[in-house]
Amino acid sequence: MLLCRFCASNPETGKPLHRECGFIRVKPGTSQVAFICAQNIGVVEVEEGEVQGEQLTLTSHSLSRMSFAKEPYVQQISRTFRLTPEGKLEQTVSMATSTQAMAPHLRVTYKKVTS
Repeated sequence: MLLCRFCASNPETGKPLHRECGFIRVKPGTSQVAFICAQNIGVVEVEEGEVQGEQLTLTSHSLSRMSFAKEPYVQQISRTFRLTPEGKLEQTVSMATSTQAMAPHLRVTYKKVTS
């Protein structure tokens, strides 16, 4: 099991924006993976998928939201984590909402932070 925390900030002001916290869990003896995540916008999700080579692809299995979440409501999420040849971790996210079909939402390249 792996604890994950994603924090996005405005690149110009440094103001905190989106936050996610969750766990990645591998089904023993398989390449199947689950990602359980809570977001500061009031969305909780369970995504499932599998690892193939240097890539993990996940699709939402279930989504819940707080009762006073703002529209448009998130209805489906798909993520891909990929280790690049340069050794960097990239994440791409596609999302469907109550007003938009599944479409690219964001792309992130992570940098390693040590304490």
